[in-house]
Amino acid sequence: TNLVTLAGVTGGGIWLTKKALEPVEQNFRELKQFTGDASHELRTPLTAIKTSVDVMLKHSERFEGKDYRKLEAIARATEQMTSITEDLLFLARTPGTSQPNQAEWQPLGLHYLLPDLCEWLEPLAEEKHLNLECRCLAQANVMGNADQLTRLFRNLIENAIYYTHESGNITLRLIQQNNWATITVEDTGIGIAAENLGSVFNRFWRGDEARSFRSGGTGLGLSIAQAIAQGHGGTITVSSQVGVGTCFQVTLPLRQAPKSSRPSTWLFRFGQYPRQEL
Repeated sequence: TNLVTLAGVTGGGIWLTKKALEPVEQNFRELKQFTGDASHELRTPLTAIKTSVDVMLKHSERFEGKDYRKLEAIARATEQMTSITEDLLFLARTPGTSQPNQAEWQPLGLHYLLPDLCEWLEPLAEEKHLNLECRCLAQANVMGNADQLTRLFRNLIENAIYYTHESGNITLRLIQQNNWATITVEDTGIGIAAENLGSVFNRFWRGDEARSFRSGGTGLGLSIAQAIAQGHGGTITVSSQVGVGTCFQVTLPLRQAPKSSRPSTWLFRFGQYPRQEL
């Protein structure tokens, strides 16, 4: 009798909990839908504003110096709003980690994707006299969305560039660990306080020192990186020390087991061609 009573109480408690959570889940779905719809609708007027301002800026002779600077301010604000809108739309459309969208997945070689991405971002690093180095210590093939994975690692590298002082170092590494590809992006930047490490992947979060160090960021880059990593069946973690630097680590499942136990080691430094095997 006691067991029957206990089972009844447990079942009733579970049912009541589900009923209590239904309004919360419904509100969350509606909020996500609203975010996606609003972001989508904002794209058209923002594009129109940007196009108009770009045309006006090409005819600077028609404006006085003060008016031209106002146009430049409008252009920067429009660009920032467009970036926020695109980020919100991406997050609203990204499915939960339990239901990754594999419709556009394809075989990808990270040992090709990562050096190419670093080469593309090298001019941004050169502006701050940073040493950007890409070390691929394995040939790692994964299944995924090329655009999304490129965006994940681009966000991490750009963060490292923005928050690293001039003449600092940024190192991207790729290794294999069992059936996983492990990618680290390590910098010698300003670092993150220990009490803030649990908040870095929250949407719109930016530390006080980061706010003063860089203006114009949306605070969504790391949230997007986490969503993409989890959507591909992987993880992303961070370790940091203020004044020393930060290291983000991404793990992604390999498409297949490595054919050889001997890793091929590549050192890719920009401005040095061709790539030489070590």
